[in-house]
Amino acid sequence: MRRACMALGLVGACLLCGCAATMERYANPDALTMRSPVSNARSLDIPKRFFDDELPARFQHKGIGIINDQETFLRLWAAYNTTDTTALPPSIDFENFVVLFIYDPEYYNRIFIRGLNVWEGIANPIVERTNWKLSIGGDPKMREIREKQGLSVPEPKVNVGLLELLRNKPGRPGVTAVLVEGAEDPADSLVIPVPEAP
Repeated sequence: MRRACMALGLVGACLLCGCAATMERYANPDALTMRSPVSNARSLDIPKRFFDDELPARFQHKGIGIINDQETFLRLWAAYNTTDTTALPPSIDFENFVVLFIYDPEYYNRIFIRGLNVWEGIANPIVERTNWKLSIGGDPKMREIREKQGLSVPEPKVNVGLLELLRNKPGRPGVTAVLVEGAEDPADSLVIPVPEAP
């Protein structure tokens, strides 16, 4: 993950302005200010309850969003790493970065973040995913059988792609928002703004 953010940091200087573009401007291909492959992005299985119960709704929509602070990231890491309590989470500089996450909210699919396009501060991740139709909680009938037999039932999990994004700062342009949902009219597309560093 650190290599990925270093790569983004190097190309961050290619961004043309520090303010978020209007969505009308985003529709113009000439507004593309950065196209970057990413390396060392993570893909982890995280309990779905973290996104349903612990992450504020303003930071996510339909399986894509951001983690803005260390405390929230540590809660995600604890939800992921339930077996080895001595394993340390990756070190993330939340003063200069936010963590982008992407998962399939409907089915269990492997998610890989392969690249990033940025239009004047608005990031649009390039995502590769499997096309499985696996229930997030596993086979419902098997879950029911295990429950009736008094056996443990695995917690529903999603596979989550994670990538650090460079924050926008004066004199060092970065990401100001993440594109979440394309609409027929680009002006209606939904974005999640990147808030100020905590």
